[in-house]
Formats: sequence, structure tokens, C-alpha cells
Amino acid sequence: MAPPSPSPGRALPDAAVAFLLVAFSSLMHVAYAGMLPLTPQESYYWQYARHPALSYFDHPPAAAWTIRAFTLLLGTSERVVRLAAAAWSAVFCLFFFLAGRRLLGGRAALAAVAMMLVTPFFSLGQTIITPDGPLVAAWVAAFYFTVRALQDERPAWLLAAGLATGVAALGKYTGFLLLPQILLALLLDPRGRRMLAGPWPWLGALLSLVVFSPVVIWNATHGWASFGFQFGKRGQEMHLEPVLVGRFFGLQALVVSPILFLVLLAAMVAATRRWRDETMRLCALFSVPMMALWIVVSPFHWVKMNWAVPVYPTALLAAVAFYMARPARWRGLMIATVSLAAFSTLFLTLMPIVPSLPFPARDDTTAGWRELAARVDVERRATGGELPVIGCFYRTASTLAFNLPGRPETWSSNAFGEPGLAYDFWRDPRELAGREVLLVLDDRDAGWCRTRAERCAPLVPLAPLEVKRAGNRVTTFRLWRCGYLGPPEKPVR
Repeated sequence: MAPPSPSPGRALPDAAVAFLLVAFSSLMHVAYAGMLPLTPQESYYWQYARHPALSYFDHPPAAAWTIRAFTLLLGTSERVVRLAAAAWSAVFCLFFFLAGRRLLGGRAALAAVAMMLVTPFFSLGQTIITPDGPLVAAWVAAFYFTVRALQDERPAWLLAAGLATGVAALGKYTGFLLLPQILLALLLDPRGRRMLAGPWPWLGALLSLVVFSPVVIWNATHGWASFGFQFGKRGQEMHLEPVLVGRFFGLQALVVSPILFLVLLAAMVAATRRWRDETMRLCALFSVPMMALWIVVSPFHWVKMNWAVPVYPTALLAAVAFYMARPARWRGLMIATVSLAAFSTLFLTLMPIVPSLPFPARDDTTAGWRELAARVDVERRATGGELPVIGCFYRTASTLAFNLPGRPETWSSNAFGEPGLAYDFWRDPRELAGREVLLVLDDRDAGWCRTRAERCAPLVPLAPLEVKRAGNRVTTFRLWRCGYLGPPEKPVR
């Protein structure tokens, strides 16, 4: 029996409208997901999923586990791999709406969801699967459970906040920044200070560590490789380079669109100044600390455009709160903000499938991979179809593994003694020694496989493959047949 329809003149509840908006947006993105090749990073995470483990060298496992679940159930394709992104986005929307409704009311929460759906970082996040998907979804869930614990004065909800924190950290290590933020939220609220005298906050923190334990176990059995890479090697790369500050702010403006970025920064500042108000204080606590961290780090290290993404949901809630308080005053700014964000999202969505749109050709990460796979397949067939493939750097190795017929195993730059990231833990390149292999280099990764002339005897160049976008060169792929001698005895750095 069909559910009863609303009576004439009666509007749908805000929650129902939010559900319909999210469902429609998700369906559109799932349909779109099958229209373009996986990006190199997505192919790399699919490779994670094809090599199931408790964790991985350069990221925790949540994204990979989700990809593996969908591909086991539905087979392997671009759309199925990207269902992982749609799933995490749906979780995010659920908790984002619930948190917004708790703090601002249903109408404001609906407005916040609608704005989020047209924001570039979230719209792309409904399609492109990265570790940021589980991180941001669980981040907002932890925020919601903290809000609920305080408002209901039921500290048991902090156990759920701890669970969400552990899931966030299974997405990316920065998920553990939630713990001090939750602690501050409790310390700055008399209800929270009473909770700190009981067991629930501490049990929640312990639960987060238990959920994260697969990563610890993996590291303990692999020489603490991931912890060393994330917290040691990155620290050694720190050096003062002031120009990186401008790059950081420029990239953040692209992530959310320029006007919205300024609005969110202003909202974070204003929320901090109004910290005595519960809503403003909580929104500031779950956005300002991470943003401040990346601003401080930005002169010394390249802060990638996606690293600050968790700050924006709660900053957006603060911005909506200010708007709803005085809508007439801010209506023009809000219209301009949403319009530019929607235009930016539409442009970035169409860019990969409409080459005539203006876009730096070199930055088109989806172009040429299927053509490369077809070319590599021709070369492999010329030798019986079993020629092993080495991709210089993980991006080329991963995209070839996904796009080649039969999806064979590939090897990466560790075959030449250079860092192969997760490839260092999958297949030993020494098993290829003495065999002929096909070597593929993307000009954008020209600094990799530098010792190919020494490690290949012979090294026979093949015709290169140039990839263009609307007549402009994206990149050139270089191919060789290589009589592989094996990796060097000492790693090349």
C-alpha cells in the first residue's frame, strides 16, 4: 500500500524535503560516476581494496574496506567503486541534518543541507571516493553525538561519539583531532564538566582507540611504517616557504568556491567571538582548531586542498545561523554565495566530460587513461598478452591495473629502488628479474624510474602516446620494453 500523501496545502516536513534532496543528488552522482574513468587516486584506493589488509602504508583502511564491500557484492566497475563515496556522503548528510536540526531547527538544517549539496567539495565527494569520505562523515557524526550528549544531559551518547571518532581515524589520522575538541566542548559547558566526573567520556575515548586498533596492529607488524611516514617523514619535509600560504588559501577557495570560503572564515571568527552561545561555541570548536592548525603549518609544508575539509560543515552551520537570525540583511550575499558555489560545482562536474570547457589540460586527471590501457594492451598482445607491466609511480601503475583487460597485477617505482608507497608491501619486484616487462612513464611523473637505463638490458623505446584535451597537451606517456635485471641492492632516494 502506498504511503498517504500530504493533505492539500500542507508542506512536507523539513526532514522529508532534506531526504528527497539528498536522494536526488545521490542518484544523479551515481549515474554520473559511470561516465568517466577513475582518477589515479581512486584507482590506487581500489588497489588497496584488492589487497585486503588491516591498514595501508599511506592511509588507514576505511575507504578501501568500503570499496571492497561494494565490489564483492556488485562486481568491479567505475560506478561500483564510487558507490563507496555515495554511501559515506549519505551518512554525512544524515548526521549533518540531525546536528543542524538540534542546534538551529529544522528549517535552518534544511537550508544548510541544500547549501552543502551545491558546494564543490561535497558534490565531488558524492562521486569521487577518497579517505576524506569516511573522515568527514564520522567527523560530523561525532559532532552530533557530542551535541546530543550535552543537550539531553545523557553522557552515554559520548560512547557513540567515541565510536565515530574511531571511524573518522580509520578514514584519516586527523580524525583523532576530534578527541581534544570533544574534551574542550565538555570542559566549556557545566553539563560537560559534570560528565567528565563519570566514566562515559573516558570509555568513549577508549572505544575510539579500540576501533582504530587495526591500524596499530598493522603498523606493529610492519615496522611502524605508516606512523613513521606520516609523523616522521612529513615532519622532516617542513621548511619555511611563505608562498605556500597563498597556495593554501587559494586551494581552499577552490574547494568551497571563493565567496563561500570568505563567508565560512568570517563565520568561524564570529562564532569564536560568541563562544558563550552554545551553538556558536560548538560550531567553533569543531572547525576553528583544525583550520588554525593548517594555517600555522601552511608556511612550512604544502597543505593539500582536501586536508581542511572537515572544518567546513560546522562552519557552514554557523554561517546559516547568522543568516537565519537576520535574513533580510544577508539575503543578497547568500544568493551570490550559493550561486557561485553551484556554478563552480556544475563547471567541475562537466569539465571531465566536456573537453571544450576551459581548464588547464595538465590538471585533467581523468584524460587518457583508457587510451593508455588500450595501447598497453596492444603491446602486451604482441608478446602473447602476459607481459608484466611496471608503472613509474603509483598513479600509472594503479590506473593501468584497473583499466587493462583482466585487471592484472602491476608493479610500481619500487622496481627501480624508489619509494612505491603501498606497492612496497604487495608484490616483490625481484620476482620479475630476468623477464621482459613493459615500462610506462607519465611525463607528469618524469622524476621516477630514474635508473631504468641501468636496470633494463635492453631498454627498447616504443612510440609514445600523447594525450590532448581540446587540442592542448595533457601529458605524454612513454613506453619501453625492458629486459628487467631486478631492483638495485640499495634503495634509490
